[in-house]
Amino acid sequence: MTFRFPLADDRSRLWLGLVLPALALAAMIAHLATVQAQPADQLTVYSPQTSYSVPLLDVKGQPYAGLVDLLEPIGEIDARPDGKKYKVKFTPPGGRAVEAQFNEGKDKAKVLGQNYKLPANFVLQNGRGYVPLSSAQEILNKLLAKPVQLHLAARRLFIGDVPIRFSLELDKSNPPKLVVSFPSPVNPTIATEPGRVRFTFRREPVVSGGQDSTTFDNPVITGAVFAEHDGLAELDVMGSVPLMANFADGGKTIIVAPVPPPPPAPTAPTPEPQAPTQTQVQQPKPPAGPRFLVIIDPAHGGADSGASITASLVEKDVVLALARRVQRELASRGIAAGMLRNFDVAIALDQRAASVNAARPALYVTLHAANTGRGVHVFTSLLPAANLSRDGFLPWDTAQAAFLELSGVAAGSVAAELDSRKLPNTTLVAPLRPMNNIAAPAIAVEIAPPDDNVDNIASAEYQEQVAQSIAAGIAAVRSKLPEVRP
Repeated sequence: MTFRFPLADDRSRLWLGLVLPALALAAMIAHLATVQAQPADQLTVYSPQTSYSVPLLDVKGQPYAGLVDLLEPIGEIDARPDGKKYKVKFTPPGGRAVEAQFNEGKDKAKVLGQNYKLPANFVLQNGRGYVPLSSAQEILNKLLAKPVQLHLAARRLFIGDVPIRFSLELDKSNPPKLVVSFPSPVNPTIATEPGRVRFTFRREPVVSGGQDSTTFDNPVITGAVFAEHDGLAELDVMGSVPLMANFADGGKTIIVAPVPPPPPAPTAPTPEPQAPTQTQVQQPKPPAGPRFLVIIDPAHGGADSGASITASLVEKDVVLALARRVQRELASRGIAAGMLRNFDVAIALDQRAASVNAARPALYVTLHAANTGRGVHVFTSLLPAANLSRDGFLPWDTAQAAFLELSGVAAGSVAAELDSRKLPNTTLVAPLRPMNNIAAPAIAVEIAPPDDNVDNIASAEYQEQVAQSIAAGIAAVRSKLPEVRP
């Protein structure tokens, strides 16, 4: 894979001017006045094979979805215009081909040879066919021969028995805990603010467990609200104090609890009375003890999506999910780990390096993903080793040179753990930023699909195995990596 990092000062836009003869321009305006098709929002589709997003068109104030966009990720589709007709032949996985026919500018169609009336006219634009979004549930139900649910206002569509329903249980111990349970692992984005934790589910088909708003008879954790909108789902947990979230049971359980208060300041001992002639000398406080900290850096973020793994899955989302798993696995081994980003935000390369160096970690791990190759690649920096003092100032562009030996130790240990789990892997060197600027042992881990099915790169089982390998490899060489003072 090619590692892509954005240029910090690249904000240019490309404006394309198009000059048309007056008659052609008038014709275009007339056409747009009739169709008024403009990019609108998107629909999130959840199926047993994958989840994906479908861009929607606004046609006269009504959302429309493309038939190819709806069906291509979950089967084989041959769709083409034939005059004013639009013919569709779709073959679901393991099933027989089925056919449908639509007519441009008409609300009459045929699906599986039966007449079907659309709630609004069919639209043919640039050789692609679009149906009213409100009809997507019934059309897919007929073509797929399985139940389909459309949450129209929320822009979410569920194919088959895929919805994930959660339960809430409040443990009123001191301090109280809210246990959110799911039947399968989830990986939401988590955002916190005073008195609130928000879980955003973008790729998991999470739906209400039966009650969207719950009030708890508790003065600390007071309630929870579930909502769907804009192709995603959100769960807000409210409280009267700052709250934090932890994962358990391999991602099937989220535990929300109050943030623990800081430890009380030690009480100074009462000084012994001193003779009046003696001078009181204040003893300096002992420095804070060394600590072992790992910084995890999910690459890309924000407008920088990284590689397109599939049509609906981008690198920045894959590595963020993996980073959360690595953090949990390290915590289970008693190793403190911080994440450079815990949500979808852009961070410049120099800012990443500066933040890591300020934290003075024992190890830096940056995560990437690719849709080519197979298994896991573990990288160290392609720099000549340098005999530099690690206690003084280091050259910015080659700061990693002083730590290459320890970086190699960490990379080899992670590779050994991947081997023990029979995960294909390769150890390489590469000229990477911001790794070259990191003044600490540093490795990069890039995951590719475990097999020929690229969708499996997001498999919970596969990512969990990779995360366990990374965490176990770090734990195995903990004694060889330097603990540092904060």
